[in-house]
Amino acid sequence: MRKILVDTGPLVSALDARDSAHSVATGLLGKLRRQAMIPTPVLAEVDHFAGKRVGGFAARTFLREVAGGLHSVAYLSPGLLRRAVELDDRYADLNLGFTDTCLMAIAERHELPILTFDFADFRATESATGPWRLVLDEQAYREIVER
Repeated sequence: MRKILVDTGPLVSALDARDSAHSVATGLLGKLRRQAMIPTPVLAEVDHFAGKRVGGFAARTFLREVAGGLHSVAYLSPGLLRRAVELDDRYADLNLGFTDTCLMAIAERHELPILTFDFADFRATESATGPWRLVLDEQAYREIVER
């Protein structure tokens, strides 16, 4: 079973029923289940944003589900951390931040596709081997969300 890295946006959208991308996020994540791999920095970011947008109960429920094995967790090794810092330095003008560069480092090392709604940052950057493999492209996302 091939893993797919998941960024913060789809996870927070899935938790927030008022989000315009809620249905697409819940549909995709429901299909992925254990194929979805969430980097630890993404877990922290989801906890923060979900807590602010939908409340602490939803954030804690999400973390309990991940801890229970609903999705896999991707941990940072020292080498992945160094690569994330290199990517952040390389694209300093974009202010990507730690979470996105960690996601990129893991995707690059393990040649994994990424589920993100942050298309601009992932299209403005690339891995050592070329463009990032995204699960959903901008056009398909817009078409689904605008329905």
